[in-house]
Amino acid sequence: MKINFAHSLWVASVIAIATMSIPAMAQIAAPPEQLMHPPMEPQRNADGSIKRGGLRNVVQNGYWSGYAVTAAAPYTSASGTFQVPNVSYGGATSQGTEYSSQWVGIGGYGDGTLIQLGSYQTVSTSNAASFYVWYELYPAPTVYVSHPVKAGDIITTSLECTAACTPGQVQTWQLTMTDETAGWTWTQSVQYQSSMASAEWIIEAPFTSSGETPLADFAQTTFDPVSANGADPNLTLAANGIQMADPWGETSNPSDTVNGNVFSTCWGLGTYTPCTAGSFTTPPPVTTVSLSAYPTNVSSGQASTLSWSSTNASSCAGRGFTGSGTSGSAVVYPTVTTSYAITCSGTAGSATALTTVNVSSTTACKGKKCR
Repeated sequence: MKINFAHSLWVASVIAIATMSIPAMAQIAAPPEQLMHPPMEPQRNADGSIKRGGLRNVVQNGYWSGYAVTAAAPYTSASGTFQVPNVSYGGATSQGTEYSSQWVGIGGYGDGTLIQLGSYQTVSTSNAASFYVWYELYPAPTVYVSHPVKAGDIITTSLECTAACTPGQVQTWQLTMTDETAGWTWTQSVQYQSSMASAEWIIEAPFTSSGETPLADFAQTTFDPVSANGADPNLTLAANGIQMADPWGETSNPSDTVNGNVFSTCWGLGTYTPCTAGSFTTPPPVTTVSLSAYPTNVSSGQASTLSWSSTNASSCAGRGFTGSGTSGSAVVYPTVTTSYAITCSGTAGSATALTTVNVSSTTACKGKKCR
């Protein structure tokens, strides 16, 4: 039975931004819809303090989950390391696509400015998933970073004010993202006038022009570690935790923290899933395969030996020849130029290698007219 969650989208009254510059940069192919990652206005008590409740005394809302801090404002830096989750279709709606996003940001928790960067995932009803990395200077559009990312990648994101670091000015911010799994680093300098009033580490259901998107089943996402103003933010659920439940009853529940700077969030449907801080999973080793032929140039019907080897594979199958086992050889007798392939499969997926044996087109002949 679904919980009846009250949900209303706060339409931010955006603070007038005197100057905002988004540098031109190479971009990957963006998803067909433009996503937005808006600020969040927590409900407040009569005295203006942020309202907290539920069994765990946390802020509850419709699209943010994770942790936010305000006590040490102004915030001139924030960082966090997270593992990109795999996602599956949660099935709470019939909209055809679900989304989830994880990011690090400054501002946006109760005000109209938000500078943020992270990754997000989309998944279809057939569980076909796509992954992106991005940054956003709200209310400007999301900018997609031209680097590939996949489930299991460990990404460190950081944003640091490097000039004019007071809330009343247009600041210069250095944005950095490193994919420790894939081995790339991206950095960008931008100008933005932030409130600098909060720092946050969030799992989110992003928005399109049509409204909030349904939250993809990400199972569990972990941040390990996070920092604000260069230090451990000493997060606690009672002071900093944020739960979400979207309009379709899909939920995200933060765990208690470890050492004040490590936490997970867990996906649920119809209720909040109990969650404890996890750790990064080690992706299975990549499957590789190689295939060669000797000799590579033969006459019609002449023998050539195909040899293959693989790593992290449990089985292999040849195409164009009979091949099995994770390594081996086979003799072929092509009569025309022929390409051969072998595909090996393992825990991390499959890999295919190709080779070609060239058959000479020279026709053998005898007699005085042969040249």
